[in-house]
Amino acid sequence: MSKLFLIRHAQASFLSADYDNLSNHGHQQSLDLGEYFVKKGITIDKAYVGPLKRQIQTYNRVKEVYDKHGLFFPAAIQLEELREYDGMDIMGTVQTDLAKHHPVFKQWYVEMQAKPNHKTKMKMVVTFLNLWATNTLGFDLPAGAQTFAGFRAIAERGLEKIMEGNEKGKSIAAFSSGGCIAAMLGKVIGVENPEKTMGFNLVMRNTAINEVLFSGNRTSLMTFNGLPHLSEEMITTM
Repeated sequence: MSKLFLIRHAQASFLSADYDNLSNHGHQQSLDLGEYFVKKGITIDKAYVGPLKRQIQTYNRVKEVYDKHGLFFPAAIQLEELREYDGMDIMGTVQTDLAKHHPVFKQWYVEMQAKPNHKTKMKMVVTFLNLWATNTLGFDLPAGAQTFAGFRAIAERGLEKIMEGNEKGKSIAAFSSGGCIAAMLGKVIGVENPEKTMGFNLVMRNTAINEVLFSGNRTSLMTFNGLPHLSEEMITTM
């Protein structure tokens, strides 16, 4: 069998003008992950990474540690299917409808305009993502907008691409985001419920390690949301 390490990106720049960049904290989390892998003698035969900056930066930092120690770490194969969902962009697009159908969003938008803060933003994000995933928004999405079912199908294709041809004794690392990894893990353990699948995403920490054993189409989840490389003060969710 082969082992797949599904790794969530490190902390990004939440509430900044460009979220899709690692924070200073995130860069250190990634280096800590690399040092942990090196200390444990983990050899990676093949690496995959999504197209987002925060995903690529996390991979680069881990590889940097291996390079520093004179150890091999493979060049990453960029896989479009490892891209995160469009949920945050969709939330911004439909904010008028959200405020109309869910008055609490109107209150939160007012709070964020007065003083942007992490707590209110997280309430908005978590509430919207659950409504979006379960298709209970109460209004139609704009034409062509991504649905959670559509996103999940893309992520599952990504998992299939990673496993195909790599099922014989390989050690593989894939750097992606929480939603994408959650969708893949849902496939691995046979969870169809979208709310439960989204639940995996909402509790996944930055640089969390999720280990999957696979051979052919057979898959088994070994670990979920592991953070053996981080001290308590280094643990973050966004």
